[in-house]
Amino acid sequence: MQVRVVTLRFDPVLEAFDDSPLQELLKGREVFTIRDHFFVRNGVPYLAVVVTCGLKPPVEEPKPLEKGRGREESWRALVSAEDLPLFNTLREWRAERARREGVPPYIVFTNRQLAAMVRLRPGSFSALGAIEGIGKAKLDNYGREMLALLSRPRGGSDSDRRESRGPADPDAGKTPGSPGGSDGKDG
Repeated sequence: MQVRVVTLRFDPVLEAFDDSPLQELLKGREVFTIRDHFFVRNGVPYLAVVVTCGLKPPVEEPKPLEKGRGREESWRALVSAEDLPLFNTLREWRAERARREGVPPYIVFTNRQLAAMVRLRPGSFSALGAIEGIGKAKLDNYGREMLALLSRPRGGSDSDRRESRGPADPDAGKTPGSPGGSDGKDG
């Protein structure tokens, strides 16, 4: 452990203290404490900085990532070859929704959440909300659309996919009185 004192002179042109000597001292060091003392000498403001520091422990340099590597890809084990078209449809929907909202796609849903949806095929808000990381806000914002997309039969056609991209009604196409269908009653 070392104690160093660095005195910084006020630069009237910059209207700030030139902290480059302090920045140079701190390179490659772990700081434990910093105390500062302001004083004026011959009309010039100074800042004395007392730094207690030590050398940083060596850090293993991260290896450069190969293109397409290093991202979390545990979701792949959840998606079968048969379910990959639906998974890709959900990803396309997510990309479009994220673009419209001006957020990164993983804010809407992560790949792992989409894969869990494809694997589990939740048919209700409560089943969709049981997937890790999907709470009330995501259910309110995206639940109806996701349930509509997930209600498609396995191996649906491309025209089914195109129709599913917009705002969807999960009860569309169900007959009154059928399970989960609209029977005209509220509740």
